[in-house]
Amino acid sequence: MCITFLRSSLQQHQAPQWLEDAKFGIFIHWGLYSVPAWAPVGKEYSEWYWWQMNHEPTYSYHRETYGEDFNYDDFIPKLPNTPDPTKWLDLISRSRARYFVFTTKHHDGLALWNTSVSERSSVHLGPKRDFVDAIMTAAKQPEYAHVKRGLYFSLPEWFHPEYRDVSLGWHGPPKNPYTGKMIPYTGYNPTIRDFVNDHQVPQALELIEYHEPDIFWCDIGGINNSSAWQAPYFNRAASQKRQVAINDRCGNGISDFTTVEYQSNADAPSRFWEATRGIDPYSFGYNQATRQDQYADTGSLLRELIDVVAKGGNLLLNIGPDMYGQVVESMASKLAEMGEWIDHVGPECLFNTTRYWVAPNGVEQNKVRLRFTVAEDGTFYMFILDEPPQGEFTIPVPVPKIESSVTTGKSIHVPWQLDLQNRVVLQISEQVIQASKYVWVFKML
Repeated sequence: MCITFLRSSLQQHQAPQWLEDAKFGIFIHWGLYSVPAWAPVGKEYSEWYWWQMNHEPTYSYHRETYGEDFNYDDFIPKLPNTPDPTKWLDLISRSRARYFVFTTKHHDGLALWNTSVSERSSVHLGPKRDFVDAIMTAAKQPEYAHVKRGLYFSLPEWFHPEYRDVSLGWHGPPKNPYTGKMIPYTGYNPTIRDFVNDHQVPQALELIEYHEPDIFWCDIGGINNSSAWQAPYFNRAASQKRQVAINDRCGNGISDFTTVEYQSNADAPSRFWEATRGIDPYSFGYNQATRQDQYADTGSLLRELIDVVAKGGNLLLNIGPDMYGQVVESMASKLAEMGEWIDHVGPECLFNTTRYWVAPNGVEQNKVRLRFTVAEDGTFYMFILDEPPQGEFTIPVPVPKIESSVTTGKSIHVPWQLDLQNRVVLQISEQVIQASKYVWVFKML
């Protein structure tokens, strides 16, 4: 029996089980902002380049690099048609992530699909290519059947001539930041008078109807009529026997999960959630100013993945390909190494697991951080996020009854016993320490 979702019943929708089981996804930020690809490292988002042109230091950087008469839309002819989405999908597969989210339109308003709403798109302008169709079509090939497909959509556009949101302080038309004179908003439809109902909603419906995403990932919120596309989205999926999800940035309070962006996760949100961040110190789009040694290292990314999963969430880790669609080696290698580690320890310790209710936020023992998950078959996993000390190591929380063994690495047996307080005490040998890299995983049966 299928539920038909009306606007009045959208709150009934819940995150599908596949999403809660997926644990690890890849965000892909690529668009017009990938051409200038610049921001002060660790301080601003490079994908906000147009907005930051109105503020220092991007204001001075743009003037010195391109000149005062070079407007943001002048980057459109420079946007290449070269990106190969299959290379992105291959990298996602190597990372062992279970889903991806691709940016279809960021706040600069350039749609990366063949929208009929306006000509401000990569199909009508610049590269003359439908990038959304390219990645979504490629992702439907059998070799990527294990990867769910998501689409990011910015509800507002900074400088659309008919957009005005007092709460955000965003409105059009755009102006040259150096002269203050109004400049064209390339490709927009001048017949549109209602940004939300004549532009925002129809574009969302195009993505839903033509590309059938498993996740529709809104951003910013602001003025909206999101229920006008949410009900068709849920109903269309239900009629196809597909389970889909939306996040909590659609502006109307309807959502299946909470998003947490570039923040520490000391305490998990009260419901299913997703942490998102880039490999870059503080950017989703590619930032050419970031040195290779400034990207997050593999160990820290794996520790964040485990921390999030143990606290009942998913990690949506972002890559920002350069303007040609290439993922720089320092990003690509991190994803490959994460996948290799997951294969080494066994994916069953992360995917399709649940939080350990006794210590849902983990614990710390002698400055060593511990996290826990429980698999579908009841197998208990403990993760040590810091190199454990050699010798006896006491687990400070109750552990489910161990019926047979404790193992780590490639089935290395770990001696254990119970102390007088009925706590499990592991005997950590040099062999155990050397058997792992980045994080130590103990499987208890």
